[in-house]
Amino acid sequence: MTDSDLNYSNVCIVIVTFNPNIIELRASIENLKENKLNVCIVDNSIEDEIQRAVKLFKSFSQIITLGENKGIAEAQNHGMNWAFSNGFKAVLLLDQDSYINKKLLDDLCSSYNYLSKEEIKVACVGPLTYNRDKTERDLYTKKRRNSGMNLMKVDKTLSSGSLIAKETYQIIGGMEVGLFIDLVDWEWCWRAREKGYETYIIADSIMAHRLGEGRRELAGFGIGIPSPIRHYYQFRNTLLLFKRSYVPIKFKIKYSLVLIFKFFYFPLFVSPRKERLKWITKGVVDFIIGKTGSI
Repeated sequence: MTDSDLNYSNVCIVIVTFNPNIIELRASIENLKENKLNVCIVDNSIEDEIQRAVKLFKSFSQIITLGENKGIAEAQNHGMNWAFSNGFKAVLLLDQDSYINKKLLDDLCSSYNYLSKEEIKVACVGPLTYNRDKTERDLYTKKRRNSGMNLMKVDKTLSSGSLIAKETYQIIGGMEVGLFIDLVDWEWCWRAREKGYETYIIADSIMAHRLGEGRRELAGFGIGIPSPIRHYYQFRNTLLLFKRSYVPIKFKIKYSLVLIFKFFYFPLFVSPRKERLKWITKGVVDFIIGKTGSI
């Protein structure tokens, strides 16, 4: 191992929280500290009581309280800027409902070091993720054969579980604040790819992750059920990314059909129907008038 290699001692785990379950968060933070991992929590919570509860973890980690919900993109940027300003060589981004151990971080660091020695420009390295409300077989990214440490090159991945080096961050830049929440991670991966940086997933490393409020099965396809307000960001941000040249054409084709399906399916079949239609419509209108950021 050289001084330039990543390892658990020079990586900071950045966790973004928003009105979290404090008991679950404490268990997660204590687990990270038992594994001697460095932690920075960026709190987007809007309730004073929860903000105070999160601050109690200051003996376990660095706490950055934003005082309001500024979105996952801005919160992640705050955490990464703090980590890189305080000597860390990389960050591992995590959501409040994602869990890792030292072995997973070791695997991510080893994979990054391997790719770097192969002179590959690495945007980020992440694990395979599965729906924690189902089973480990319900993977978001399907396995396929690759050479070299069982790594898969993909065009995007979830931000939670992503290992990002400081030198990459300095070139690609931070997450796009204007997107606020949805598609923040995918946009960053695509922007990195435009600059010649590739995203990788470790096929043998699996991490639990929760998506939305649940899932439904329809004709053999899984459909994520978000909160009604998330429809706003999903529609607005997807339409916004359609206009960008670096966004893959296959995404634009697929999600043109997805948006049409969602426009009819959710207001007709998923309660609260009127609430969902309201936010879908507002998302489309705000895309037309060019509004970004928070609602």
